[in-house]
Amino acid sequence: MTKKLLFSFVALLCVCTSAWAQKSKTAVKKQSVTSTQTSNTNKVESVRSSKYWGSGTYYCYAPGVPNNKLANNAESRMRNLIGLLGEDYYKEIAKQGFAEVPQKEMRKWFNRTNSKDLKFFYSPDKSYILRSGVQTLEKSSAMPNGQKPQVSTDACRIQLFAKEDSLKVIDAVWQYLRDMNELKVLGAAMASDFKKAELKVYPIQRIGTSGWASLRAGTFVLKMIDGKPKGIYEPNEVILHRTIGKPDFKLHILSNELAYTYSLFVTLTKDGYVLEYNTISTFFKELEPGTTWEMQYPREVEHYKMAVKMEKDAVDLYKKAPMPPVLVDLNKLLHIR
Repeated sequence: MTKKLLFSFVALLCVCTSAWAQKSKTAVKKQSVTSTQTSNTNKVESVRSSKYWGSGTYYCYAPGVPNNKLANNAESRMRNLIGLLGEDYYKEIAKQGFAEVPQKEMRKWFNRTNSKDLKFFYSPDKSYILRSGVQTLEKSSAMPNGQKPQVSTDACRIQLFAKEDSLKVIDAVWQYLRDMNELKVLGAAMASDFKKAELKVYPIQRIGTSGWASLRAGTFVLKMIDGKPKGIYEPNEVILHRTIGKPDFKLHILSNELAYTYSLFVTLTKDGYVLEYNTISTFFKELEPGTTWEMQYPREVEHYKMAVKMEKDAVDLYKKAPMPPVLVDLNKLLHIR
């Protein structure tokens, strides 16, 4: 089983283990958020400045082009910062108005390892911190000058919300899901936990779904009625509203596509809620010397098609289960009008 199919496989696993659950009577909690809500990143368009980027090339060392979805949201703008040579990366973010965080202004909530090697930048409106993803490509062939290329392989932005702003955190989480849906990515695994949370209790204390189909179904749990177990599906958003703010609360969302993986990690710390958005190039992480993107790309396409089929199969399994959950329309689930 490849990593590309992992999330969809988990989705099927969740379906199989809960196929005997009874139909949920819990309604999805309505929100006032609409599709016009803006993402947490400013609407600055980026322009690639590296001569090594372009149609038919990927740094001249691996022909081919990854499947970049045409979307204009926070995650696509972070993704546009990936694949730039180091010097071009820093020129690019300077053009967009990012300013490096002085060492004396480093804070634990965005520099948890207290590393002096990592570089951080204030966004133009200081609404988030950007962490530099420039790394040396050890697996890559040497450049003409004999040096290994230094390239931005990932993009990470970090936000801090006050402890009393839990509703804003939930809005940010749902905006992230809308951005993922707009990018048409696979996966969207969603899970939450907190200190002393119990797995098999009711009302449900943990979120545990994987795949858009499972997100539409909600999270499954058993509760005892008249001494007999009864399967319950409850919307993830309802569970999130009920459990956010608990000691050591954590939530993560994972998604992937042909050449990128995406994640959002939410952690409640003494400083407040830390939201860490990551976009990582699987191309740079996994391509071995001697394997070009032109060679690897068809394999990734096949993995992608198989994952899409598994996601569709998951929906069919839910519908054919003896006592299936209510599969909420995705637009309704994401509050898109």
